[in-house]
Amino acid sequence: MKVLVTGACGFVGRHLARELAENGHEVIATDRREPTAPVGGAAVFETLDVREAGRLDAGVGRFAPDACVHLAGIASVAACEADPAAALAVNAQAALHLLEALRRRAPAAAVLTVSTVQVYGEGAGDRRLDEDAPLAPSNLYGLTKMTGDLLTLLYARGHGLRAMTARPVNHIGPGQSPAYVVPALARQFAAIAAGRAPPVLRVGNLESTRDFLDVRDTVRGYRLLLERGRAGRAYNLAGGRPCAIGALVDRLGELAGCRPAIEVDPALYRPTDASPRLDTARIAADTGWTPRLDLVRTLADIYREAFAGPPPGR
Repeated sequence: MKVLVTGACGFVGRHLARELAENGHEVIATDRREPTAPVGGAAVFETLDVREAGRLDAGVGRFAPDACVHLAGIASVAACEADPAAALAVNAQAALHLLEALRRRAPAAAVLTVSTVQVYGEGAGDRRLDEDAPLAPSNLYGLTKMTGDLLTLLYARGHGLRAMTARPVNHIGPGQSPAYVVPALARQFAAIAAGRAPPVLRVGNLESTRDFLDVRDTVRGYRLLLERGRAGRAYNLAGGRPCAIGALVDRLGELAGCRPAIEVDPALYRPTDASPRLDTARIAADTGWTPRLDLVRTLADIYREAFAGPPPGR
């Protein structure tokens, strides 16, 4: 398939381009900015801002994709809260622009809009949520992503698009920005282990729990959904292994071979919370997907990159 990927220069986009190319697909990579390094696996790259409806429509017509993965968006809760208008424009309205362009220009294309676990809101205890659970986002990021999610499913029902959505938990792995908690902690440990920083680890709330999924498992799920997923369906992706941030700190300390003092940074601290636990029976049944990489392997790869320094373009 010829696959159009929006937001291809980001953390997930780069992994997805490689996953698609390695499995025989032609990747048309787009992003609003020029890449600082080649997007590995992409046959074509073009600068394209999904907020510009006219250019997006023309681009979809020119590319004539067989499939599309919509990754472009503002992925930070804090960034959405800081600029609500931008969050709505990028995460919600741009999804509408893309769906309209695909409806007009590539109506037979398979479409995957990447949503988030945060459309479900706060954790539901030990109960696993399936895709029919009520959507109740508790922040602006979740609300804007929910809008794009529901628009996609509406276009599948109302316009016959082969469209579906993915609702992944937090994904981590090599190449992620240190603006996120796991690579930020790994970089601190690497600096301490190398003697470049004093043995003090600055942290937020270590009691909060997350179900972290390796980005390489995540993008394999996206590829399988393009190949085998069913139109009009939402799909949960999760590792099924909730983990407290404090446990991640312990594991990274083992990898670094050091146990620094812990200092809580008020700027990083958030109230204790837990992400919802997700039922992934639907994606397993429709595509055969299950996670392959455990958290130990993922953390080791993140720490190794933090110690060596990220490659160019990340």
